[in-house]
Amino acid sequence: MTRDQLSLNEIADSAAELSELRTTADDILSHAWTVERTRSLLDGPEPAFDEDLWKTIVELGWPDVLVSEPRGGGGAGTRELCVLTEAAGAVALPVPLASVASAAWCADRCVEGVTLVLEDVGATFSEGGVTGSWPVVSFGAAAERLLVVAHRDGEAILGIVDATGAGVQRQPQQPLDHNPACSILLAGAALLPIGSGSAAAERHGKAVMRSRLATIAEVIGIASAANDAAVEYAKVRNTFGRPIGSRQAIKHRLVDQRSVVEVARALVNRAADACELDHPDAEALVSLAAFWAIDSLRRVPEGATQVFGGIAYTWEHDAHVHLRRAACRTADLGSRSFHRSVVARWLDSRASTTRSP
Repeated sequence: MTRDQLSLNEIADSAAELSELRTTADDILSHAWTVERTRSLLDGPEPAFDEDLWKTIVELGWPDVLVSEPRGGGGAGTRELCVLTEAAGAVALPVPLASVASAAWCADRCVEGVTLVLEDVGATFSEGGVTGSWPVVSFGAAAERLLVVAHRDGEAILGIVDATGAGVQRQPQQPLDHNPACSILLAGAALLPIGSGSAAAERHGKAVMRSRLATIAEVIGIASAANDAAVEYAKVRNTFGRPIGSRQAIKHRLVDQRSVVEVARALVNRAADACELDHPDAEALVSLAAFWAIDSLRRVPEGATQVFGGIAYTWEHDAHVHLRRAACRTADLGSRSFHRSVVARWLDSRASTTRSP
């Protein structure tokens, strides 16, 4: 049964289950991590990635949430993954949950270390191995395996590359949020094939869409946490004898930012359902959500920083953590122009269908 065919009671039950999942995730993360701990990682010499925290997340089974139950996973859907990544974003969790969970879904096997799904960049496959390059891969330096699609004589080969093996060159990068990002160059790297042909390429594309959508949900968590903190600050910060939150300009900013967050949630939910149903509009709906994240959602932590004023620009405040992470996560979504063109073509095709007799 599709979501369009669900009764009102079933929709309400589904919403209640997702709300309960979010409450549980928030409760777990409140004991496991804080934004302050992420901020402390920014001040250290090592990249912002906590291996003990990642082990905890793996033990919870979150990276395997999309893996089918017969293969030992959670058997859940994209909405559930997005709930978890949004909760992770709210506490600035420095882990690659979105990419790893999507790679696990694509391979339909539970997580073994950090396995990242890489976008199709036209890598080639021959007897010598895989050749291809990715300029910046978030958490790439922490990856143990890479899920890639390569091409040989017009045929797509889906497989796993040992990130620590021969033929893999990783050059460390230093993004704003200090995650262990790197550029990746595969030059004759060995590939363990797990699929081939158009079906494998299509499944890989769907995994990339899920990773992208879960990343948008993470940005929603980041933006929502930043705006909530700004709201609380506006209630207690007094200037000229009254809280700054009583001033119209501040109130309008905070309400507008909350509206941006809620629109993003609606777009993510719609795209997640389309992915689960293999709807032909799924790619366009994911790009629509990505465009909104890049164009509008990213600005919410920026606006929250302005509400805090000068204190937000100090190293001891959390505002810059949300600002940094929002900038880096939206960069992982690809270019604004790419998503705009996908959405524009989709809207044009819908308009053409409507105009046709």
